[in-house]
Amino acid sequence: MIAYHGGPPGLRIGQRILPAAKTGVASTAKYGAQGVCDPSKVYVTPMPAAAAMFASMHPSGDGQVYKVETEGDVLHDPDCSKHGLSYTCDSARIIGRVRLKRKTLKRIRKMMLEDT
Repeated sequence: MIAYHGGPPGLRIGQRILPAAKTGVASTAKYGAQGVCDPSKVYVTPMPAAAAMFASMHPSGDGQVYKVETEGDVLHDPDCSKHGLSYTCDSARIIGRVRLKRKTLKRIRKMMLEDT
């Protein structure tokens, strides 16, 4: 499945995105999504705008949106109430990047924080 992943800056085309449980990097579960985010899975969406939302919340403030090809089983995210918005997979391979300006990510982040 071709999808999008909002994640950390600096990943390269061809690189695999692995679950936080395998890499040891902090997942969204460590930033307020405990019980909702499964650190043994990679989360993807078919919508670049949704991936931008997740990228905007990256703790670095510099998240990126990656176009990816999923690897392994792709399952509907059981914690997402909107069917088709979020999926989990075992890993994903980066096949491209979506360029976003830093000010766009900041604007998205601000809107997200205002809604809480």
